[in-house]
Amino acid sequence: MIRRQLIAVWVGVALVTGALLFVAQASEGPLDDRDPAEQRPGYLDAGQLPQRAPPLPRELGRFRRRTVVFFERPDGLADLCESLRDDDLEQDAAIAVLVSGRAAPCRGVPTAVDRAVAYAAAIGMRRPRDGGPPVGYAVVDAHGQVRYRTLDPGVADRLDEVTTIVKAVR
Repeated sequence: MIRRQLIAVWVGVALVTGALLFVAQASEGPLDDRDPAEQRPGYLDAGQLPQRAPPLPRELGRFRRRTVVFFERPDGLADLCESLRDDDLEQDAAIAVLVSGRAAPCRGVPTAVDRAVAYAAAIGMRRPRDGGPPVGYAVVDAHGQVRYRTLDPGVADRLDEVTTIVKAVR
């Protein structure tokens, strides 16, 4: 009797654990980091950071204050641009958007089209699961040091998280 109960408990635990693993893996998308621990870690200076940021593409200007460099693909640019227009992030940091392909630039936001891939590599952005250009952002301090970088395919819906990170950077 006890043996059957133990077997039932173990089978139940195995099924629940398997179901949780299935749900966790199903929620990972092609734009997510291959290593979930590297995506949106929530703290500054992780790994090899801080590191010197390469100069921004000429059309985006220079690092004069805290800057958030967004990396986006053309199909997600409209959502990011709309979210940036509706948010007050620019009060806390300069904003630059780099797009990985041809697209109309964000109105009112410095945008460099077809420049994201090279700059993302230079700044140390990781590649997403699908192997394409990264979608996410990096925060650079006023001294030109990269303090935070992450893949975040849903960043347009999480600008409050970006603001939290920006405010932590001096």
